[in-house]
Amino acid sequence: MSHCYPVLLAGGLGARLWPLSREIYPKQLLSLLGNNSLLQQTALRALDLAPAENVITVTTRPHYRAIRDQLQELEPKLGRNLLVEPQGRNTTAAIGVAALHAQNLSPNSTLVIMPADHSIRDTQRLQKVFEVAIELANNGRIVTLGIQPTRPETEYGYITIGNKIPQTENSFETKNFLEKPDAKTVEKLIAARRVYWNSGIFVVTAKTLLSEMNQYARTITNNIADASRNSVSQDEVTVFQHKDYANIPSIPIDKLLMEQSQKLALIPIDVGWSDVGSWQQIWEISEKDEDGLVKIGDAITENCRNSLLRSEHRLLVGVGLDNIAVIETADAVLVTALGNDSELRKTFRELQKLQRPEATRHLKERRPWGSFQVLMESPGFKIKELVIEPGGRLSLQSHKHRTEHWVVVEGRAKITRGDTVEFIETNQSTYIAAHEIHRLENCTENILRVIEVQCGDPLSEDDIERYDDVYGR
Repeated sequence: MSHCYPVLLAGGLGARLWPLSREIYPKQLLSLLGNNSLLQQTALRALDLAPAENVITVTTRPHYRAIRDQLQELEPKLGRNLLVEPQGRNTTAAIGVAALHAQNLSPNSTLVIMPADHSIRDTQRLQKVFEVAIELANNGRIVTLGIQPTRPETEYGYITIGNKIPQTENSFETKNFLEKPDAKTVEKLIAARRVYWNSGIFVVTAKTLLSEMNQYARTITNNIADASRNSVSQDEVTVFQHKDYANIPSIPIDKLLMEQSQKLALIPIDVGWSDVGSWQQIWEISEKDEDGLVKIGDAITENCRNSLLRSEHRLLVGVGLDNIAVIETADAVLVTALGNDSELRKTFRELQKLQRPEATRHLKERRPWGSFQVLMESPGFKIKELVIEPGGRLSLQSHKHRTEHWVVVEGRAKITRGDTVEFIETNQSTYIAAHEIHRLENCTENILRVIEVQCGDPLSEDDIERYDDVYGR
């Protein structure tokens, strides 16, 4: 499919999956179902449709490095065509800039637009549906894939279908598209039966999409075009300017276009789809024991049923639980009734309002060179464990407000300090003064593990000035 351009929408937050999903490391980056992250699973589905150099990924500035790292773990060419928003402006902006980018690559491009945080079990059946959808799209249709509702759900869009499209097996005209209706409307829609959830997966040519956007929202489409025109591209990463992007209203494509377009068609699918949007959904799609329990990590239960227990670090013990989710991480524990999604979203917003670090980042974070984990933090000092992969190299950098003490506990470190280079081994240490230009490297074929003690005020990840960085940061 030479003119097929999969578009991965990778800018979501996943607030209802806190405390695993955080602002800096949202759910699409998490390995919730299997070894690969949700992003990587979506990318593999895209590779079944098109070569890696055709895959376009849209994400936001705080996430793009982690997104790029995970994509390049699968295939280096997936790091191309990365579109970076200065801030999320909902799906209209993301899909609009992706369509313009694809059209620049190929005027006859057909887009397969996929959220990067969904799960699909039957990928072979999905590929067959995509073949039909692409054919419809090439005839001027905007095709959405519909899911048969299994419960009243106010978090999804609903599409009522009309007549079957002639000369197709299972494709339908659409009557109405309602984005996230209220509970009473949902009950009426489900009772009518000829209704489907909107999966968020669309297939459409860039030409048709941009023409329809121009018809129903000319000003917004012009704003998107301005942002694309003034974007800056370097190392196959396209970054949009904040002042241009701020002019694009934050509107879902469903509201802007899908509720209005007369070209919408729907193909029902039964492929084991889930948007993995809550702990309730994680429980529903996970393998359970005879008591309806899902246990992940070090978890022990007694007299429990229909519950989810997930431990990331410590022993988790549940007694007498029913319809409960308990999620343990290094710095936060969530205990909630399954299905309590709206309250959890409110709680997450409250954590953000309080500027709690537990809403923003994990104690352990990945970097291109490896990872670090905060072991202890108090006013005036912070202790970290740095794990540098073989060949890993931190940027040449300095800090204004902190000093650093490094103790090698495993491996051999190469340390640059100003014009001086030294090597230190296990059980040896060194000191980095404030303002001193320095770098830490692992030139060996084994893991390098360093304990770092920072002293100063403030102690922030933003207190860094980079002079050279092999990862382009």
